Amino acid sequence: MRIPGSLKRLAVTVALCCSAPPALAETRSSNIVLIIADDLGVGDVRYLRSGPFATPNLDRLSRESTLFTNAYVTAAVCSPSRAGLHTGRYQARFGHDFNPGSASDQAEMSLPPGVPTIAGRLQRAGYFTGLIGKWHLEGRRAGASPLERGFEHYFGFASGGSYILNPKEGDLLLRTEGEPLERTRSQGFSRMGSPVEIDDYKTDVLNQEALSFLARADSEDRPFFLVLAHHAPHVPLEATKAYVDRVAHIADPRLRAYAAMVTALDDSVGAVLDDLGRRGLKEETLIIFLSDNGCPPYIAGVCSNAPFSGHKRDLGEGGIRSPFLIRWPKGAEGPRVYSKPVISLDLAGTILGAAGLQDQIRDIDGVDLSSHVKASGITPHEALYWRAGTDLAIRKGDWKLIQVDLPQGGRQSFLFDLKRDPGETRNLAPVHSRKVSELEATWRRWNEGNTPSRMQGRVTTTRIAGVEVLARY
Repeated sequence: MRIPGSLKRLAVTVALCCSAPPALAETRSSNIVLIIADDLGVGDVRYLRSGPFATPNLDRLSRESTLFTNAYVTAAVCSPSRAGLHTGRYQARFGHDFNPGSASDQAEMSLPPGVPTIAGRLQRAGYFTGLIGKWHLEGRRAGASPLERGFEHYFGFASGGSYILNPKEGDLLLRTEGEPLERTRSQGFSRMGSPVEIDDYKTDVLNQEALSFLARADSEDRPFFLVLAHHAPHVPLEATKAYVDRVAHIADPRLRAYAAMVTALDDSVGAVLDDLGRRGLKEETLIIFLSDNGCPPYIAGVCSNAPFSGHKRDLGEGGIRSPFLIRWPKGAEGPRVYSKPVISLDLAGTILGAAGLQDQIRDIDGVDLSSHVKASGITPHEALYWRAGTDLAIRKGDWKLIQVDLPQGGRQSFLFDLKRDPGETRNLAPVHSRKVSELEATWRRWNEGNTPSRMQGRVTTTRIAGVEVLARY
């Protein structure tokens, strides 16, 4: 006879009282599913902004969740953003400012051995942990594999690669400027650490692997933590005919390919929600959705960070804002909308809280949002911080300061009142010099205990409030 998931989890909680850490024994632990999109802009989900393609499953999840309308990630590019997300600590604490910018950077790309991951904390507390998809924190250092950083199960890849290795008639494969023409998954697609090659569409394969993990998790006598880290809709723009046909009304082939990729991502979210529901696990599972950073400038006009300026790679709002949803377990529901500034580090605190590991939250930079969303008078953070080498940003209240270098030399400060100017169009630094000094001093006090970047990064140009500036990533 099949035992319902809720009864099994209750039995596990009772069983753990004699062997698990005290924090886990005191509170019934929730299952946790964390879904990460890659380069998905806040303007590309329909529950936030209308557009030429649909996201019905993300819309459904938003109706069942707390929608965080002032949500940030810790970096404007993938690897440092994931370093913060997987540890709950600002990645500047351990010098992980950039994506690798040179061959020598590859060795430094890994998380330092002494930095605990959320998966490691949960695994030690008795959770069945799994990562499906993109890791992007595995350099050449020993001990950097997800299997060595807290994940009991791993199927995925180190950073990127193609979605379709062997195209069929009707598939749509496009390239953006600077991308290689060849199709490859040479970045290390693997199952449990062993190389593997797949022939089906990458998004579909990751979805099926996630469903397989949930099937196995349902048979385990312990709570589970699943990270489903999709590559979509990161370039290259590739989609199978089945998804392209569903957005055939879009004339622009690049936008059609992107819409098809987001459609596949949205289908995966729906499949996970439906599977949890069929297994009787949905009401006892914390479900989280976000993107690792904003959409990139090299497909601007295809993807969208509207209504914000800035893109992936820069510290404008468009580069560091994220769609951000939390569906709470039954009995822990939060408000429909939460508007105070939060950051991806808070997901670590929220996850630890859901696992009954409240005593470990003091070791991270995030907070447990389950209590903050119900306390209208409390702001989760006095300030939020960003660092990308010499590029810096801080948000405190409605004020945001960005300081970056200029192509012709020198450095410039940009100060914005985000309440009145969320698009960062009017630089108020010249007329509020005292506020600039105050925010810069606050940022420098925060940075005193951080580690200098272990990577070189890259440099590009972007525009902030109409001024051409350098952006390090």
